[in-house]
Amino acid sequence: MCRIMFAAGDGKLIRPLLDALVKSSENDPYKERRGRGDQHRDGWGYVLLKEGSVKHYRSLRPIFEDAAALGSLREELEGFTVLMAHTRAASQGARSLFNVHPFAFSSRHGFTFWLLHNGDLDKERIMELAELDGKELGNTSDTYAFATYLCRRLPSPSLDDVLEQYRIINGTVKSLFNTVTLFQDSEGSFSAFITASMSEKYAENQLNYDYGRLLLVEGEDLFAVTSSTFELYHPADYRVIPNGTAFYVRLGEDGFDVETVHL
Repeated sequence: MCRIMFAAGDGKLIRPLLDALVKSSENDPYKERRGRGDQHRDGWGYVLLKEGSVKHYRSLRPIFEDAAALGSLREELEGFTVLMAHTRAASQGARSLFNVHPFAFSSRHGFTFWLLHNGDLDKERIMELAELDGKELGNTSDTYAFATYLCRRLPSPSLDDVLEQYRIINGTVKSLFNTVTLFQDSEGSFSAFITASMSEKYAENQLNYDYGRLLLVEGEDLFAVTSSTFELYHPADYRVIPNGTAFYVRLGEDGFDVETVHL
């Protein structure tokens, strides 16, 4: 399991959320209460979209031990910025740089995407749906299998197509289907899709629910979705995102438009 964030807006408003990600990854009381330790130390990564450029970074170092990369990222958070970030606590797949999120894929259908996920999916079922060779993907994570599925089955990054395919994968959820995907189409347009979903069985346990819920921070100059632990480290007007909610975010050069849908 992992900690995640997506934010679009004024970079100065995103900085404290990044700081909260670091603190949440080094000391996560919600994770510790579930008997899983208190850290997310199996690597971290991010995608930064700013001024027409994309920076993709992944490291096997824990985020709280990667001061140089973290400092460089914080300096970039000026003006209109889009940031997606993930810190990993490995549950499926080898502990390796290969399995650190976000993943980057280019589809045969003419678009590129970057994907991160917190939770557990039925990897075997996803490989069946995508007609993938289990032997070839033996050491990969469930999220990598999901990304490969999207390359095969997602015809475009339009809202209708994305919803259809993500609803199928939502049916394979073992615990959480908390995801962020940043898409770029062949014309250069960017959009993001964020899901907040947990299985009913997983949510029955209050400790699981407290850990797995996602939070929304929304204002004129900021739209952000974060893991629950952020509320312990950064004061903000958080709202708990209802289970089964998704957001489709259309991104421009200096702004965003958000559409809320049911997954």
